[in-house]
Amino acid sequence: MNYTLRNLLVAAVLMMIGIVLVTSFIRSERRSLSRGKQQVQVYVAAKDIPEGTPAKELESGGFVETRDMTREDVPPQALGKLSSVATLVSNQTVYTGEVVSMTAFDRTAGLKPTAQVKGNERLVSIPIPAANDIGSHIRPGDHVDFFATRGVQTPAGQVMETRAYARDIEIMDTPESLAPEGDDAAAQEAPDAEGNTKLYVIKATDAEIQNILFGLSSADENKFFMTLRGSSGDTQSKLAPLSAPDPSVN
Repeated sequence: MNYTLRNLLVAAVLMMIGIVLVTSFIRSERRSLSRGKQQVQVYVAAKDIPEGTPAKELESGGFVETRDMTREDVPPQALGKLSSVATLVSNQTVYTGEVVSMTAFDRTAGLKPTAQVKGNERLVSIPIPAANDIGSHIRPGDHVDFFATRGVQTPAGQVMETRAYARDIEIMDTPESLAPEGDDAAAQEAPDAEGNTKLYVIKATDAEIQNILFGLSSADENKFFMTLRGSSGDTQSKLAPLSAPDPSVN
């Protein structure tokens, strides 16, 4: 093979490689442009979403509506599924017409206290006997029921009565989450109310708090209980309060 023919063959091979590379690039760009023009669904604020709004109330409260946008126009972190933030709350105000971003939501515990409650909701710390608090199984965000056993005076005499005083109450902070972090953690224990009781911060309505505080103040010693609810379902037994003669009364 002479020198000229060899150069022609090399040039032909390089040209074919160039054609393949250019064709692949064009196809890739076409796919990218086509993908960018695809319509995707995002959530837009139908009205102002105040800071502290639970994400689970966005749809039922009429705070959001869906809108189709081309993929290339969708802002980063745009909210496409409400389930992605179902357990969170807004950490800033989202104004009408804005695309709702996932970064606008955070855990309730990450917000300032006044942003964690609204309407007739209140935050309150309550002391629970250590033996009745389910140990370390409760975490911020869990929901609990409160039960108490107390003495009740009836026409037939004093009886012991056990009843539910509040249901489906959200735990905001536990002794563990309230404990100091860093260098101070080793020197200090989780905050206690007094004696063998531990402090929990809960979120409840003003009426529910009245019931809980009444149960705490009137229940016999170590007979105020906190029970952990399941993460799904709201079924509860339809049981009347239990009562029996007070054995301490002769």
